[in-house]
Amino acid sequence: MKKSKLQNIILDNIDVKNKIQRISLEILEDNIDEKKVIFFGISDNGKIIAKKIINLLSKISKINLELICVEINAESNNIRFDKSFIAKKKSIVIVSDVSHSARTLQIVISNLINLNPSKIKTAVMVNRDHSLFPVKINFSGLNLSTSVNEHVAVEVNKDDEFTVYLN
Repeated sequence: MKKSKLQNIILDNIDVKNKIQRISLEILEDNIDEKKVIFFGISDNGKIIAKKIINLLSKISKINLELICVEINAESNNIRFDKSFIAKKKSIVIVSDVSHSARTLQIVISNLINLNPSKIKTAVMVNRDHSLFPVKINFSGLNLSTSVNEHVAVEVNKDDEFTVYLN
């Protein structure tokens, strides 16, 4: 682990690029027979990661790829999608930066399950292994067993370059 002044850098931008590439290939392998995959990017970081995955997959696959941005009000569990979509018999991948308790992923899954997709999978950059909800992380860049007192922070600069910290 590399050290900054107050935090441990656990993934730098090159690490994150490599993780996104690996996640992208795993998603392609899982969806090789699909005609369309809909990506749901949770908040800003999930949206950026989903865009990067779509960009990589569009270069190597003919699968129709769509991005839906998701905003969640954590206090009220209200969810908002940035555009309308049809999920019936479509493959769905929900993308986030960090899964701590899996609560946010569960909220999105609960809103999508009634739309009758063919499958729903999850992709995160960092899986903290503290799941309190029955959500399986299907694609992760890094599985990180941490104490509940530790915090994983994901910073994105103006060029959409990521750094992941543990403090």
